[in-house]
Amino acid sequence: MASSTVRNSARSTAVTGGWTGSSLAGREPAWRIPLRQPAVEELLVRARASAADGAVPDLAAPAPRDLPHVAELAAELRRRLTGGPGCVVLTGFPVDAADEQTIELALWTLGLMLGRPVTQSRKGDLIGRVEDRGADIGSPVQRGYESSAELPFHVDRTDVIGLLCVRPSAAGGLSRLVSSKQVHDTLLAEAPELLAELYRPFPHDRRGEQQPDELPWCEIPVFSRIGASFATRYVRRFIEGSQRHDKAPRLTDRQRAALDAVDEMLRRPGVSLDMELRRGDLQLINNFHILHARTAFTGPQNGAGRLLLRLWLAYADSPELPESYRALYGATGAGTYRGGVWPAGVRPATIGVPVAELGR
Repeated sequence: MASSTVRNSARSTAVTGGWTGSSLAGREPAWRIPLRQPAVEELLVRARASAADGAVPDLAAPAPRDLPHVAELAAELRRRLTGGPGCVVLTGFPVDAADEQTIELALWTLGLMLGRPVTQSRKGDLIGRVEDRGADIGSPVQRGYESSAELPFHVDRTDVIGLLCVRPSAAGGLSRLVSSKQVHDTLLAEAPELLAELYRPFPHDRRGEQQPDELPWCEIPVFSRIGASFATRYVRRFIEGSQRHDKAPRLTDRQRAALDAVDEMLRRPGVSLDMELRRGDLQLINNFHILHARTAFTGPQNGAGRLLLRLWLAYADSPELPESYRALYGATGAGTYRGGVWPAGVRPATIGVPVAELGR
């Protein structure tokens, strides 16, 4: 278990590996790579065979061992997510070469070779559909990804996020990424006293997604350090939303000032890497090092509008997390199966098992 002292001991030192959007935009080869035809063919052959057999995404499915080109690709993606900028866009996913079921199975196959999927909602979604279903982003129990509204910078409840663009929006829907390491180090230089505040626990609304025996709120710092591991948990809507629970700790003026400082930095010109996800683009994000956002978009709700297919992955290269993360992730050990939003009453026996041991 990591004590608060260990977790906060490095708060006055810089984090290596941060970047600004303006610096990364000119280095596309660092974060944008094409999906080569041999890997495309392996994914499609496997997905079509699975579809013909009536297969559906299955948490117990083993990772394929006979797709050498996809395995090589997955290794390169892992290197960039862990040791590179923490984000990568894989272009040319074969969304035009198959029906939606086959596309989902191809995405699932790649996901199994990157990590182990976790569920994303109370409904048990394994592949989330990020599309406008008329959800109210202002509601504390509705999900923002089912709306067309702007989504402020935030993180999700997983190690790695994958977003495959099947249909872009008619207008808007720009994807925006920010290095949380860069935000951290800018605060260190400009407002170290507020950075110190962000290493202390903040209440988080669990938005009705807790298990029956759990509190509807929990406490997690915005920034955490354990040894060389660095993690960010920033969802201001959830922090503010915690105040609807009478027994949740009240936010102090100092905490609000620290959150305001983060938001001000996120709005600065050149901080974010902004991109339009095109049809066939697969964006992958290291959730602990990257904050992501989306601009509002327009388009129909009749099945022809903007559609991204989403994966949440537990990851063999994930960092150790502080004990405070256990409430949301279920486990804190480096490289363990953790995270996700699970149906009520469901606690997978695999939580806490090393990802490398699953799917063999």
